Amino acid sequence: MWSIKSSWLVFGCLALLVLASCSGSSDDPATTVASKADPSITIVSQNLLHGIACAEDSNRCDLPARVQLFAQQLEASGCPQLVSIQEANQQTANLLRPAVEEICGGRYNFVWDDDPSLDREVVLSTARVIHTERRSLAGPLRTAFWVRVASNVGLVDYVSSHLASSSDDRPCDATTCLAPCEPTDTLNICQGRELAAFALEVSADTDSVVVIGGDLNAMPSEATITAVADAGFVDTHLAAGNAECDAATGEQCTSGRIDDSLIDLQDPASQQTERIDYLFLGGKRDCKAIAPTGLFRAAPEDNDFAYASDHTGVQATLRCATSAEQLEAATAATAPATTSTTTAAPSGVSDDVLDGVTAAYSNLFDGTVTDIEVKLASLENADVLRPYFLESYEIQKVIASRITVRIDSVTGIDDDNVDVVYTLLLDGAAVLDHLPGASVRIDGVWLVTLRTYCDVSTQGAPEIPLPCQ
Repeated sequence: MWSIKSSWLVFGCLALLVLASCSGSSDDPATTVASKADPSITIVSQNLLHGIACAEDSNRCDLPARVQLFAQQLEASGCPQLVSIQEANQQTANLLRPAVEEICGGRYNFVWDDDPSLDREVVLSTARVIHTERRSLAGPLRTAFWVRVASNVGLVDYVSSHLASSSDDRPCDATTCLAPCEPTDTLNICQGRELAAFALEVSADTDSVVVIGGDLNAMPSEATITAVADAGFVDTHLAAGNAECDAATGEQCTSGRIDDSLIDLQDPASQQTERIDYLFLGGKRDCKAIAPTGLFRAAPEDNDFAYASDHTGVQATLRCATSAEQLEAATAATAPATTSTTTAAPSGVSDDVLDGVTAAYSNLFDGTVTDIEVKLASLENADVLRPYFLESYEIQKVIASRITVRIDSVTGIDDDNVDVVYTLLLDGAAVLDHLPGASVRIDGVWLVTLRTYCDVSTQGAPEIPLPCQ
């Protein structure tokens, strides 16, 4: 059920033309073609391996040393103004915050919302941070993190994400994948559409530079990337004239190294094989991708670690025609009237209902409960699900023994139905966090709904099993 990078366990020419169309001349000084006299901003995106799949005695493939190396790389690269890190969590944040305080004259603002999940985004900014918001994407795992800053090119809206990997991706259904997604999408494609729509939404009424960045777990020819491009976003890697990834040589590729041991991270000769990390440029501003744009710190370091992560980071330097009015708007900008995601406390029901719902979720999901019949007795339509449940449990039982469940909120609908928000933790770390679920009371006993169980158990499935359809 769990997703850990590419091996998670489960419970062109057109771009250049589009960029040219965004950079046309105009009599309006706010849309004058960018020139060498115009200001620029450098943006970086880096999936910084969290290392949960690494051996326990390796401290997540020596995450502390890799965080320090990444911080040193930022300083050595001139302190890019905006940096997003994927696969971050509280442990990463606790290591990264003091590390960045020691570099670049302490100019970085550390943007982190204390989200409890294992795999989230952190942003560093040398520019003034105006607003942040995290939004859930289709499926239970993924989110997008929006940060608005006031920079030397005016307002910048940066939306970072880490989309579904091969093992938590699955076909869409009408409940999970809402508009702008399509019925034939997978979660990854749907999340790509949602990511682009989110970036367009937050920047709709603002004259900002709009950037989407992250590990999108899709190659340039795949539908997820096409969906982002069709929404008007330009792949800066290609727009700057870089070649496409060559899997045979590893040139211009961002992913492919082993992610569960130190072997490739310490081997200067280890190669990448695919390009799945991006920085996309959108919005109405006249910006041009200039050097350095493309891979970030792709060469091996002369260090205990050749590479800070299994991913190679990407960067985009954007030179933007910027008017005095745009700079003034950035200076005067305040936070928009939006609400970031929050963690709710259990509420809205009696203690008896809360106890019954908690017991059902604990019996079904908690690894300390090993009696199959107890688990099934806590599940709606258990007879229908029994063969599928037994097969799934047998496959997952080693990892399932390390799972615990936390009830985040319970909200009453009627006497026999409640909505539930819950979190599944692996060895105490949230891996499926704040999931929407439900519970139904049948013959006086609270049960986990069939839909709730299926939403979790089908993560990464190539097709939806019949009992869950």
